[in-house]
Amino acid sequence: MKTILSILFFSLTVSQAAGQQAHSSLSDQKMCAAQAKKFFMETDFSNDSKHPLKNEFTSHYDAPKKICYVRINYTIRTPETTEIAVSSYVFDAFEGRGLASYIWISEKGKKFWEVKPMECWVKPVGGSKANCESSEGFEAAVEKHFGLGE
Repeated sequence: MKTILSILFFSLTVSQAAGQQAHSSLSDQKMCAAQAKKFFMETDFSNDSKHPLKNEFTSHYDAPKKICYVRINYTIRTPETTEIAVSSYVFDAFEGRGLASYIWISEKGKKFWEVKPMECWVKPVGGSKANCESSEGFEAAVEKHFGLGE
């Protein structure tokens, strides 16, 4: 009985320690948020004079991989053609590596669901680049690999 209790206690201790490693600390999250903001401010998106409809960023710190991800969402309407361009990108906020890209541009006379994205891919860290066919596919992959789906 003593052996079983010891094993259970050991298992509980190990699982709690593993759980603690899976979550990022508040200081890691703050560091990532600050780096994501710095990364965003150094891009052309933050200085765009086209008056975007949407121009925002968000971050996520992946504690097990020790990587800070930044997602940039950018939407504009072209005044000349009234087309709408929607784009979303994921980067490693420290190394600047592009990890995901989604670009969709409306087409006159077509419903939004009739138009495929011009570009749609996700490349997880240490994984292979995979193409996607829709915004739903992009969002699912970005959530799965980077914790940044909408």
